[in-house]
Amino acid sequence: MKTIFKRPIFSPFWLSFTLSAMNLFTMHYYILCTASMDDESNFTRFIDNILGVSIDLTVITLAAYFICGKKLKATTTVTFVITLLWSFSNVIYSRFFHHYISISAIAQGGSLFDSFMLDCLKSSFRWTDCFFLLLMSIFLFLAKSFKFQVHRPISKLLMMLLFCIIADFVGYVVYCSISPEQRYIRFLVDRIEARHFSNSIQLCNPNVSSFRRGSIRALSTEIAMNLHGPIELNRVQRTEIDSLIHRQQTIHNQTEERIKPRNVIFIIIESYMSFVSDMKVNGKEVTPFLNSLKRDSCTFYNGEMQKNVTIGESSDGQFIYMTGLLPLRSVVTISQARRNKLPPSLTQQLGYSSRMLIPTVETMWRQDEMCQQYGFDSLYTSKDYNHGYNSILTDEQIFQLAIQKDSASQQPFFSVILTMSMHQPYSEQIDPTFPISTKAMREDLAAYLNKCHYTDKQIELYFDHLHKSGLFDNSLIILAADHPVLSTDFGGVSNAIPLYLVYSQGLPAGLWHGSCNQIDVYSTLVDLLCNKSNWYGIGRSLLRTSHVPNITEADWNLSEKIIMGNYFRSNQ
Repeated sequence: MKTIFKRPIFSPFWLSFTLSAMNLFTMHYYILCTASMDDESNFTRFIDNILGVSIDLTVITLAAYFICGKKLKATTTVTFVITLLWSFSNVIYSRFFHHYISISAIAQGGSLFDSFMLDCLKSSFRWTDCFFLLLMSIFLFLAKSFKFQVHRPISKLLMMLLFCIIADFVGYVVYCSISPEQRYIRFLVDRIEARHFSNSIQLCNPNVSSFRRGSIRALSTEIAMNLHGPIELNRVQRTEIDSLIHRQQTIHNQTEERIKPRNVIFIIIESYMSFVSDMKVNGKEVTPFLNSLKRDSCTFYNGEMQKNVTIGESSDGQFIYMTGLLPLRSVVTISQARRNKLPPSLTQQLGYSSRMLIPTVETMWRQDEMCQQYGFDSLYTSKDYNHGYNSILTDEQIFQLAIQKDSASQQPFFSVILTMSMHQPYSEQIDPTFPISTKAMREDLAAYLNKCHYTDKQIELYFDHLHKSGLFDNSLIILAADHPVLSTDFGGVSNAIPLYLVYSQGLPAGLWHGSCNQIDVYSTLVDLLCNKSNWYGIGRSLLRTSHVPNITEADWNLSEKIIMGNYFRSNQ
């Protein structure tokens, strides 16, 4: 058997190299199957993926080769360990966040290593992950049993990379030759440039970028974007943004039906989905209070709202509601937004004394920095509960904290409350008063519905406080989900999320009940509450009878230019 392994093509070095490649291919295959790619299904993306993996392996191997003093066994060990850890981390991360790990996600490492987040990530393990253990066992066998010798490893690596580059180019030529309208040199050049060198694919779809280009090139592009800082907006781009703002002002400043609540209370509910409304288990409503609220004459309810969050998930939901901007698609939005000048937030538009209450510590997902960006006067965290509670607050605890702050507040005020108990994982039922048999439905769905019932009960208790304190009668209360559950489809249910507007004095008639977007909430609230504004957001107000629910590519691009171009700093 050893004589076979002495042949160059079967040498332990190249077998170990192949095992490292299998780590990366397993990672890419899994994310291709589970995450959104929004890429055409043609064979060139798989050729690109082979080239991307080859570049990643070549760079890692060459770096390890020189760092390890040209010792092949140490080189292959370092290469295999790096690819194994990176691939396994991405698989686990993608089950939770549905993307490859980005630099902006690594920058939030403190949040990822919070005990609550670690519990969520641990719940993502699957028996199929044992494949990585199998690869590791094979590698350990090779490392222990054979000597690592190969003639001129550097030249062979570079020859392999050159072969992959040629194969990639030939693949594009074949693809462009299939259809008559593509048989042009210009089309071939543009396609290669777009897939391998353009920033647009990274900005618009980082999953596609990572799959086609490999991890090193995708991460390098993001690093270059961060080092570059704010993009320089040209005259055409500024004119586009100016036109958007003017168009929104023209539409919204015509509104006459506005309300004048003394207070505004915005409850952002974790992972709440519309399909739960009016749902019954064993003849009992899952969310009886929210269902009764939906049917109340003082409530506007829309259960057709579509998510606009991207990589940042919950932090994106807050960002959308507070700023009226769409989040960045390529990076976690708060990684850029925390240091750039944002448009007038909902907090600043209202001009009330303001506070945000969160169930975590202030550094979780940069909440302290983002609260300053949103213009909040105060931020209350888990540390402010019960004389210091350095953990995750349950919904019961966060509403108790809200009641405490409401009672001590002068009116008018604007309060934002974030809930957390409906967060993943959905592995156990937390409300003993509403047990759901897992024989009748999936275990994760049963746990989710149980959490929904628990949160519904806590919201009802908070509304009881609002009624008893007199706050209900002169407050606009908004309830909206930060995003739907993103880790599972619960058997194909709709991904729509709900929006409640509750005002005892009555809301304008004719609010839009059809399909809408998260981005529309900001525009609606500014339209509803402010006599005149210089910023109505990118969305469409639900007070408009001619509401158009679609979000266009131009909307995403404009929002990205506003954030990355620091438009409001230069136009202050």
